[in-house]
Order: sequence, then C-alpha cells, then structure tokens
Amino acid sequence: MFEIRPATENDIPALAHIHVQGLHDAYGGIVDQAYLASLNEQEQAAKWRNEWFDPGQCPVLMAVDDNGNSAGFVNYGRLRTPPPGSSPIRPLYSGEIYALYILPDYWRQGLGTQLLRAAAQGLAEKRHKSLCLWLLEKNDRAVSFYKKQGGERCGKKKIEIGSSTVREICFGWRDTANLLQS
Repeated sequence: MFEIRPATENDIPALAHIHVQGLHDAYGGIVDQAYLASLNEQEQAAKWRNEWFDPGQCPVLMAVDDNGNSAGFVNYGRLRTPPPGSSPIRPLYSGEIYALYILPDYWRQGLGTQLLRAAAQGLAEKRHKSLCLWLLEKNDRAVSFYKKQGGERCGKKKIEIGSSTVREICFGWRDTANLLQS
C-alpha cells in the first residue's frame, strides 16, 4: 500500500516530474513527438505553482511509497468539462478527475485504484456522488483500467495536443459508491 496524502507546495517539483513523465508514458506514439520533447519539468512546476495548485478548490493528493518516494498523484474537483449532451441544469456528473498519473515503476501495484478511490472519497465529502474524467482514446492501458473500475464511456471530443488532433473520451461513474467500496 501507498500513503495517499494532500500535496503541499513542497511537492510541486515531484508533481511536475510525475506529470511530465506521465504525459510521455500516456501520449508516446499517440501525439506529436515534438510536443512531448518540448515538455520540461521547470515549466510544469511553474504551471503547478501559478495556475494549477489550489488545494482549496482543486485538491491534489500525492502518493508516496514506503521509502517516501513520490509515486503518483490525482487532482480533482467540481465538474469543469461535462460530456457532450449533458444538461447544465441537471448534470449527470458533478465531480471530475482532472489528472491521475503514476510513474511506470509503480504501475500494476494497485496505486491507480487507491488514487481513484481517494478522489471519489474527497468528492463525496463535498457532496459529489458522481464523477467523470477525460483521457485519450488510444491510451489503451488507461481505457482498460477505467473499464475495470466500472467506468462507462459517456462522451468523446477531438482536441489539439501540439500539432496532433486526437480523440479524447470521457468515462463516468453516475454513482461512486462502488468505487468507495471496492
């Protein structure tokens, strides 16, 4: 098991490292390689510090192994990117996972499940009983993981990443109770 704890400003360099590595691992062979090559941890750390790191609005949970090494993170909050066709008056999903990345050395050790469950719990504490997340359709490993976790595909859209146009798909959980019990 891993320790899952709220990230602090001291974790920003680790968040940037995991994020950049995660983008390479998830998007390699799918998006423009020049875009991936242009990513650097210092710029990502600045974005975390100046734009993304807002624990009050968008909690970030850091996963660390038994030796205290950063292994992954999850960032979540209220719904920002609803699936197409969602009603703004009665949305099907109220929470969203914005990012969930794990370093490759920690894959297939249950950490993804722990982070997904921790985000669902954090959302439930803020009265969100449903959630969704977006990922690249060709990210087969992640698609398989979210299907095994009971997520249902509920939307798609095309996005630009670097010079690549790719399809993003949305997975949703209308009731996160199963995530919290698994």
